[in-house]
Amino acid sequence: MDFKQLKTFVTLAGTLHFGVAAERLRIAQPHVSRRIKQLEEDLQVALFDRNRKNVRLTQAGEAFLPEAVKLLKQADDARRHAMIAAQGKMGKLTIGLIGAALLGPLPRILSEFHTQFPDIVLNFVDNVAPSEALLRTLDEGVTDAVFIHPPARAQGDYGRMIIVKEPLVAVLPTNHRLAARSTLDLVELADDPWVMFPRDQNDKGVYDRIISLCHRAGFSPKITQEASNTLSRLGLVAAGFGVHLVHSTWDTMPFPGVVYVPVTPSDTVIVSCYWRKTDRNPLLRSFVDIVKQYRPRRD
Repeated sequence: MDFKQLKTFVTLAGTLHFGVAAERLRIAQPHVSRRIKQLEEDLQVALFDRNRKNVRLTQAGEAFLPEAVKLLKQADDARRHAMIAAQGKMGKLTIGLIGAALLGPLPRILSEFHTQFPDIVLNFVDNVAPSEALLRTLDEGVTDAVFIHPPARAQGDYGRMIIVKEPLVAVLPTNHRLAARSTLDLVELADDPWVMFPRDQNDKGVYDRIISLCHRAGFSPKITQEASNTLSRLGLVAAGFGVHLVHSTWDTMPFPGVVYVPVTPSDTVIVSCYWRKTDRNPLLRSFVDIVKQYRPRRD
């Protein structure tokens, strides 16, 4: 039994006329007869009662017809899915990300990608920290692309694209003496307690930028509290345990009890998309093409 036989059977069942079925299939009438005979031999049942005057389905033919239609539809779907997958329009992508990436254009990137490629399943890895560890998931083939802070040492044949490049701003409790200021000199926070994240558990590059920035301002921060999660650090600031620095996109997500104030001097925090250059997955190429549309103007 093959798909040509099934298609011939379904066509003949719909016309109940060998000549009309042959015209619709664009084959000679003897081919229709031959295919039906072969199908009946394969199934070991008669599918049609036929004589010189008419053709009609047997009871076996009536029972087989819906199953044949179903098989042909499944074959068409399988063929279509294979073609779509080959064009990079179906399949699965696994994206690794840090929380900071979601405050930039990443949600819009994901929305655009889902709109253009609704049949592609997106899986996410967001429980791996720091950025160096997420980059390893790319090397191991666990992820197809990652959105991370650039590691100090990124060894590998990666494609890379900046998607977030924002200045650091101070996070102060709302009752802080400088909370009403529109800007402040970083050195004005020299005597405050500081909330930070553990360097060995988070992104060392961001940690070092903050410490270096304080040194440029002429002081070493007095770190009295540490928390790995950014929301936890904001909560500690709101509770009055100290001050902190985050990149400015955090001010798009109001947090009760804190204010964000630009500082001088400042430094930029970067979030980049990384992928393997050797990856020939057409899905990934389509994804990267959309990411390119959301790059900052000054990359």
